[in-house]
Amino acid sequence: MNTPRGVWLDDLTREEAASRLAADAVVLLPVVWSRPAQAPSYLPMKTATTIARAVAQKLVERLPVVVAPLLDWEGDAGAEVSRQMLRERLGQLRSHGARRLGILDLGLGGAISADLSAGVPIFRVCNSGAADDYATSCMLAVDPRSVRMQLLPDGFGAQAFAGERMMAADIDAAAHALAALWSDLR
Repeated sequence: MNTPRGVWLDDLTREEAASRLAADAVVLLPVVWSRPAQAPSYLPMKTATTIARAVAQKLVERLPVVVAPLLDWEGDAGAEVSRQMLRERLGQLRSHGARRLGILDLGLGGAISADLSAGVPIFRVCNSGAADDYATSCMLAVDPRSVRMQLLPDGFGAQAFAGERMMAADIDAAAHALAALWSDLR
């Protein structure tokens, strides 16, 4: 098994976190905008967060980044509530010494608009036009037992292999975008 190049912030002690942030680590804030009420009946409510964690974990394995705990917006929070939640989380990270921040937008229920990002770059992944097919294929790849196969519509084309490929493409795109902004991540 390869040693991860990055780390989840909540896996660190306070001293380790302070040391990494003082060394100007890139900190990614994964954000999911999930809408459980709109999820297909064959997918669990945890779908968006499960996919988000899987994608963020692959970035931890690939890049020397610090990934903050996931911020999950459930439901139809208004723009002002969403903006305030995001500003608070970014403020918390800055208060702990984070200077290079990026938002990892992993929403399947909608994308974060630039006006919500408080001047922090947004890296979008998992935003597919065919959200149900994307989510189902990714869940079949990541947590197949949670998909209610008996409830899938006849002829539904989701497959684990397709989910693996779509997530790999998203992870590649995010890694390239991150390295383009911060060259020390290569």
